[in-house]
This record gives sequence, structure tokens and C-alpha cells, in this order.
Amino acid sequence: MWDEPGSDRERQDVVGEGYGGIGLLLTVVFVFLTIISPEQFGNEWANYHSLTILGGIIFLISLRGVFTALCFRASTQTLLLLGFIVAIGLSEIANGWFGGVIVSWKSFLPSAVVFFFIVANVTTTRALKMLSLAIVASCLVVVVEALCGYYFGYRGETFLVSQTLFSQRLVVGEFVRIRGAGFLSDPNDFAQILLVALPLTFVAWRPGRSTHNWLIVLTPAVLLLWAIYLTHSRGALVGLVILAWMIARKKIGTTASVIITILLGTGLLALNFTGGRMISVDAGADRLSLWASGLQMFKSAPFFGVGFGKFADFADITAHNSFVLCLAELGSVGCTFWVALIVTTVMGLNTIIRIREKAQVGLAPAADDTQKEQPSFSRPRSRAVEKHSANSNATFGSTNVSSENQTAIECAVPAQWVVAIRLALISFIATGWFLSRTYQSTVYLVLGLATATIALHQYSDESPAPLRWVPYTLAVEAFAIIFIYEIVRLRF
Repeated sequence: MWDEPGSDRERQDVVGEGYGGIGLLLTVVFVFLTIISPEQFGNEWANYHSLTILGGIIFLISLRGVFTALCFRASTQTLLLLGFIVAIGLSEIANGWFGGVIVSWKSFLPSAVVFFFIVANVTTTRALKMLSLAIVASCLVVVVEALCGYYFGYRGETFLVSQTLFSQRLVVGEFVRIRGAGFLSDPNDFAQILLVALPLTFVAWRPGRSTHNWLIVLTPAVLLLWAIYLTHSRGALVGLVILAWMIARKKIGTTASVIITILLGTGLLALNFTGGRMISVDAGADRLSLWASGLQMFKSAPFFGVGFGKFADFADITAHNSFVLCLAELGSVGCTFWVALIVTTVMGLNTIIRIREKAQVGLAPAADDTQKEQPSFSRPRSRAVEKHSANSNATFGSTNVSSENQTAIECAVPAQWVVAIRLALISFIATGWFLSRTYQSTVYLVLGLATATIALHQYSDESPAPLRWVPYTLAVEAFAIIFIYEIVRLRF
């Protein structure tokens, strides 16, 4: 039923066929370089446009996958992102700047292109694992550099930033925060991607392999946690608490998990996680003022917004909220595409997790025997998989397993990987509520991973109804607008 580890078939899954394997390897390199940023080696590296050149090569190599992979062409997330790109251009046209379409796309596409590279080239679970761990590894490289700067002064000008601490408009102190380079040069951005990488470390977890897990999973996780602490990001504190609650809720129930996470948040504040800054309505008054400005911009241009990248023209600084930024700059059209992109991805991951849980219950002892022989890697998503699934009744003839559970066994990404990727997406959503990161690479990196995961699961019977995500999207968008409006109204 399954190819043995080390077989020719498995090696073919790793390397891919022809240009497909090269596309995957270059995509991994592209993601790795994007996170560590060539700019950290000097401004002259930015002039070489190495990522642009590499991206062009990957694009050409990936064209075959784009046009031949049914899962890629049929992906709801892919179509929504394309719609979002169009909406960015429309926001410029609606505000009378036709030339701004090219300018805005030139600014945004380097961030969004990582999504297309991942979906086109990550076509096996082994490739998914490779890329997930490459994200973790690249974050660890920057973490080690930042820690060397923090403790030993190594390239402190690149990886450290000093911030003044105010109290009632008076300077009361100063604290140092670690950061990355390039698009991670803001400590809050750095904390966000580290929080995204944290659950991805558990993709390498192996049950019963304590030494492996301590060295490959837990030690990197501790390093990431320590680095997150040294960023002193308030948004990261909120994201970490939400992440802990999501994990604890599954284990100990809602009430106990809420109590535990409240205690965790209080303890982290006591440990000076935020560098001495408070988390309160008064401390966030500036953010609320910006959110109010964003709502006013949306009111003035409800359909296409005030224009891509124009928020600061009306409010001096950015929105400090990814949703508000999108709503104000792109209006209801662009914001609906962006929210739908996240909603459909979460729904897809939830569907996979639900199916896996049902499969584990339905298979009972049969699943344990199967997993002993089964490597944790699926075949590439292709017609071969569909053909293999169609013949699965013969393969599993001796077991009382439903066709749904058979499919879950044959084609599924390991359940803990799907949970880890969902937690990574939740980490972005939680921190993105306090950061204006609608257009940066981090969210499209996570969405790409999640979309590739969903594409590896082709459950026609269990997939959400084609348009079921529409009312969910509109409901989430309406709730977010009302929620922000009520907070602003209560404050002002």
C-alpha cells in the first residue's frame, strides 16, 4: 500500500520530477533568504536584487505547476488572493491615479509572491515538512544573531534597537529590544514571525523519541520563546496568551484554560515581558485614535478605500491594525477579499482536523497497525492519488473502515502538522490585530503553507459547500467593524 522509506518512490517525492524538485528547493531558499534578509549583510546587497532575480527564476520554473496542478487552479485561496491584487489596483484607479496601479503592485507583489511559490511547489507532505522546518531554521538563524548582539554586542546596530519608556509624557527609562533585518527590522514584526514559527517547530516532533524531541523541537522552541520575550512586544504577549489558550482549551477545557492563560499573562507582565509598558485602554489610546481615523476613511470611501498605502497621508502614521488598514485603504471590496482569504483558510484547516479526529475514532485499533507501516509522507497530489483512493476498498478490504477514513489515512497530512499550521495562522491573526501587516510577507507565508496543506486533502464529500464561506466572511467582517466602532465610541 505504501512505499517503504528510502524507496525510489519516496526519493522521487522528495526531489520531485524535473523542474518541480528544483522549484521546491528554490522556494525553500527564497523563503529562507526572505526571513534572514540579504540586507543584513549590507545595503549593497539590496542593490543586487538577489531575491527579485531568484523569484523570477522560481516563477518561470513554477509555471508548469501553475497550469497543470488542478489543486492550484481550483484553490479558493488562490482566486481570492488574485482578487485582492486586483482590488489593490482598483483602489488606486478609484482615487484617480491610474499609474498607481503599477506602483502599488510593485510594492505588494514581492510579499504576495511567496504564497504562489509555496502552493505551486509544495505538493507533498514531505515538501510541506521541509518548508515548515526551513521557516523555523531561518528564524533561529536570526535569533542567534540577535542574541549575540544582545549579549555580546555583535552587530548590535543591526539587531538591536533602543526604545525610550514614557510615563505621562515624561521619560522614565530606556530598554533594548532585539529585531531582525529587512522587513523584520521592527521588533514587533520580528516577534510576530517568531510566534508564527513557534508551533511549526512541532512539525518535527516524533512520539517516543525523547532525545530527538529535546534537541530538534523543544530546544529551538525555548530559543524562540526567549527571543520573543526580548522583543518586548505587547502584541506578541497577547498572541502568546491566545496561543497558550488554544492549546490548553483542547487539553483541559474552556474554563480551566481561561484561568491558566490569565495567570500566564499576568505572570509574563510581572516578568517585564513588555519592557515596562502597560497593556490597557489608556496605554492604547493612540491606537484607538488611529482606528477611529481608519473608520472615518472607510466612511469617506466605503467601496474602494482611500488608496493603497495612503493611510499615513491622512493620519501621519499607520493604523496599528491589519484589518483597519485594509478596510481604510482598500474599502469593502479589498477588505472582503482579504478577510475571505483568512476565513476560507481557517475553515479548510478546521475541516481537515475534524476529519482526522473522526478518522482516528473510526479506525480504532486498525489505525495503530496501519501507522506502524506508514511513513508520514503522502504521495504528490495528482490523479495518481485519486486513482489510489478509488481502489482503496480493495486495499482495506479486511477492515471496517469508511471511505472517508480511508482517504484520511492515505492522503492526510499528519494531524499534528495541521494543528501546528492552524496555530501559526492564529498567531498572525492575534498579533495582526495590533500591527499593520496586511501587505507583508508573514501572512502570505502562513497562508501559503495552509493552502498547500488544504490542497493535499481533496475530500469532495467533506469539503465545505462552495459558497458557504461567503456568509461567514461577511459576518466576520461586519463583526470586526462593529467591534472596532464600539471600542472607539466607548473610548472617545
